[in-house]
Amino acid sequence: MENKAKDIKAFVSTEVPVTPVEIKETDNNQQDYIPFGSDNLYPQALASLSRKSISLRGILNSKTIYTVAGGFQLEENDAKGTEFIESVNGKGQSLNDIYENYSIDRNFSGNSYLEIVIDNKQTELAINHIQSVKCRVSKDRESIIVHPNWAKYQSTKSSAKKIALYPKFTQDGNVKRSIVHVADYEPDFDNYGIPNYISAMDAAAIGYKTNKWNVSRLDNAFQTSGVLVVDGNMSDPDAAELKKDINNNLVGEGNQGKLLTIIKKLGGEGTTFTPINANTEGDWLQLHTQSDNDLILACNWKKSLVGMTESTGFDVDRILNDYQIMSSTYIVKEQTKFIKLIQKITKATIGLELEGLHIINKSPVSLLTKLTADKYIKVWEARRLAGEEFDSEDEAQNKYVEEVGSSNKGTDKAVAQKTFDKIKAYFNKWD
Repeated sequence: MENKAKDIKAFVSTEVPVTPVEIKETDNNQQDYIPFGSDNLYPQALASLSRKSISLRGILNSKTIYTVAGGFQLEENDAKGTEFIESVNGKGQSLNDIYENYSIDRNFSGNSYLEIVIDNKQTELAINHIQSVKCRVSKDRESIIVHPNWAKYQSTKSSAKKIALYPKFTQDGNVKRSIVHVADYEPDFDNYGIPNYISAMDAAAIGYKTNKWNVSRLDNAFQTSGVLVVDGNMSDPDAAELKKDINNNLVGEGNQGKLLTIIKKLGGEGTTFTPINANTEGDWLQLHTQSDNDLILACNWKKSLVGMTESTGFDVDRILNDYQIMSSTYIVKEQTKFIKLIQKITKATIGLELEGLHIINKSPVSLLTKLTADKYIKVWEARRLAGEEFDSEDEAQNKYVEEVGSSNKGTDKAVAQKTFDKIKAYFNKWD
């Protein structure tokens, strides 16, 4: 058991972002920015991880999809407000587009940055999303430095832009610019946010590495490694060339299915191949399943909303329950936070109130999918709605269809289902 634990630790020890340690005010910082991570590339490492791990990306995308939902809407007939939320910048992006990008960054990195641009008269406002991988907090903590490639910052400082943190503004020609930095709270971090899956970095790595391992096995046609002993009387250069040819033709991509080739002088036992088998399929499957569970827990999300089903059936009750839980504990909370931020900015900059701004939420599964005609319609109601003869006083027709089963005419159940389908279609218009 101890050896297996060591193997797992070695397996996940590479290419996994290490939790950064923030520079404090008392530390000696020689840079004009506050590094994010030991190499200042922690956001880039998180972005790379989210691109590699299928499960992590699925969870983060699901959170974004449910949070953005059906998009923004104004309750009042506010023409100016509606025009603004439909096009919030010169790129023609809507507030929905900005919120989607904002949510993606928040979910994978724990940080989001919005650029606020106003004219000198404060009559025009534009809101732009800036990728979190391009932003760092300045040393004075009063502005954000935006750079396209932080790996080459020292040699390309001229490409950087320093923009004041909101509510302060930086004058830039005929406009003023400011940046809003929204960071997920994490104890002991003052300048940057940390994603909530920080404790499941190894789990995310296990997920994509087990997939990579299976792909390598598939590319190698699931060949096993082994020891190949070849009888032959050849010079050392010829033996080396033979080994090279064997490896080029028999060893899979990424050195899967490795061969230890030994050239023996003539007179030995002949050419032999001894396979080295490792039956580890069970361990790998368990690792993958456990990593998915850990990621779901760390991301404070639900399996059913990602599509990680534990059975082949379509569990309507579970999806509905999980959605209601996440709606009340996460989705609405995130939406409200963003809406209040936007309302605060528009009012303070150009005096636009945006009262009644809200997001249209819709459950992934309609409650109508749980309804069935035989449980909710009485026989006489179904017959009446279908234009058939009925008697509301008849005791037999006052039972629900499921209680009576097939009637002597054999039509009540079919009539009820046909009628109920029409009812569901009608209410679907309003669902």
